[in-house]
Amino acid sequence: MQQVHPRVLMSAYACGPGDEPEAAAGWAFARAAARSHRVHVITRHRFAPAITAELASEPELAERLTVEYLDLSDRVLARKRRGSDVYWYYALWQRALARRAAELHRAVPFDVGHHVTFANDWLPCGLARVRDLPVVWGPVGGASVIPLRLVRWLGLRGTVTELLRGVLTAPLRAVWGDAAARRATVVVAQNEDVAHRFRRARHVVVEPNAALDDDLPDRARPARPGPERESAPHARRAVFVGRLLAWKGGRLAIEALARTPGWELHVYGTGYERPALEQLAGRRGVTDRVVFHGHRPRAEVLDAIAGCDAMLFPSMHDQAGWVAAEASALGRPVVCLPLGGVPLLAGSNARPADLEGDVVGHLAARLAEAATTPGTPSGRWSVSRLPDVVTRLYRTATDAAAVETGAPTGSAA
Repeated sequence: MQQVHPRVLMSAYACGPGDEPEAAAGWAFARAAARSHRVHVITRHRFAPAITAELASEPELAERLTVEYLDLSDRVLARKRRGSDVYWYYALWQRALARRAAELHRAVPFDVGHHVTFANDWLPCGLARVRDLPVVWGPVGGASVIPLRLVRWLGLRGTVTELLRGVLTAPLRAVWGDAAARRATVVVAQNEDVAHRFRRARHVVVEPNAALDDDLPDRARPARPGPERESAPHARRAVFVGRLLAWKGGRLAIEALARTPGWELHVYGTGYERPALEQLAGRRGVTDRVVFHGHRPRAEVLDAIAGCDAMLFPSMHDQAGWVAAEASALGRPVVCLPLGGVPLLAGSNARPADLEGDVVGHLAARLAEAATTPGTPSGRWSVSRLPDVVTRLYRTATDAAAVETGAPTGSAA
């Protein structure tokens, strides 16, 4: 008897092999779903070359994974000039996707729909508009907020940016996000903050979109002091990896470093905060202990993480910062704040600082502790976990939908 593979319709605005985290996450979920399902992915043309090459090299995957490319008209695309234009374009793209998904579902019904990317919980979900389709929405995030006590570390531009973010996204989350959560059979939250925001949905699970190479823990290096490091002028090395935006916590990192003798900080990333961070390092007298590397290739950044003593990453509302997962996979302590998805992704290697009282002092203390309490390599967020993850999500979605309609359960396992 021929095996029947459940049919999955997947919406992935970004999807394809490569180093872009959002696209890599979409591709990882698509591949994972195709392990035991028939998957039809709708994404954009810009990912076609990489996907076509990958499917050509894996005929078995190509048998179970169909990719359809959808873009808006050339006239609309021509108006998409700035980085911020992605948001209105995405909303329109989701409308077009909803129409296409409905057509596909009417022609040959799918067992479940899965909205994978973008991971913003305040933007629309086209699959949620398709009738009679159980929908898994996520992983999504965005609902994490910065506590008022940390606003002083944002600077003027960062504070204005966060105020605008709240003013703009809160009503959109109430309109589009809540509508998607009500319609979705399963909401997949990037972290506990998001899960709490949509706690009234039918089924809520926490599962970040991190999908790391299986062999990443094998690149971990043993933590060392060692005589030669102890005798070096700055025996301990911390790394900060991320865009240099105010909410990423670069100012907190430099302030903490200034209170932690014997450490140096290597900063990987670019952004508008760099001049302010350089000035702050000068005022605190740690210019000789802070090195700005700018944007570097991923392989070089991973080598830097593997060779450090700790990651210092006091981000204030990262939904699912992959760098924390990568640091944990490489066995490095992650000194962070108990906010967003960073502590979750760092797992047993998280060293969260208390938010009460002297936050900088708490970060400095946690960084100093990392010198004597090294981390342990972890495979928790390996891409190989995803086939089981999506199978559970789809089974939950189809079983819940079956209960509502009175149909037999267990159809998407």
